[in-house]
Amino acid sequence: MNKKGDLTGILYLIVMISAFAFFLLIVGYIGIQVNTQMKTQINTTDDRIEQAFDSGINLSQNTLSAVWYVVFGGLLLGLLVTAWFTPTHPVFVPIFIVLLVVAIIVGVAMSNAYEEIYAVDTLSGAATTQGSVNFIMSNLPYVALIIGLIGIIVTFAKPRGENTVVM
Repeated sequence: MNKKGDLTGILYLIVMISAFAFFLLIVGYIGIQVNTQMKTQINTTDDRIEQAFDSGINLSQNTLSAVWYVVFGGLLLGLLVTAWFTPTHPVFVPIFIVLLVVAIIVGVAMSNAYEEIYAVDTLSGAATTQGSVNFIMSNLPYVALIIGLIGIIVTFAKPRGENTVVM
């Protein structure tokens, strides 16, 4: 109830977007494989069935990256809103900086893990369609640093008001 700062927001953001990127890479692979195999196994001449399988393949190849960006944007917006409305005191700046270093280290680990999974030959079909997610995930430590610095600035450089009074 008497929160003085949100110390876990940046870690939550890094872990959640990484886990969701892993999930979407695997779901993209499964979606492409299932729809392609079902389309060849059913071997129908009905255009509606062909279009349904084609739309499933299209969803797996094109839409999943957009979903990842929506989740990333939502988590980022939630982090910044929380940073703005959480009352803080300047004495917590060193704690936030240590947490930022931890978030960067976690970002390095998640980035390396994603690159290893991305490089698996089995997932290459889904991996090539999610290039923009791969770019962000391969630069996740830098993303964590930038978001963390913005979060620290928003948390501690806001004007004092009734929402930011520390008691």
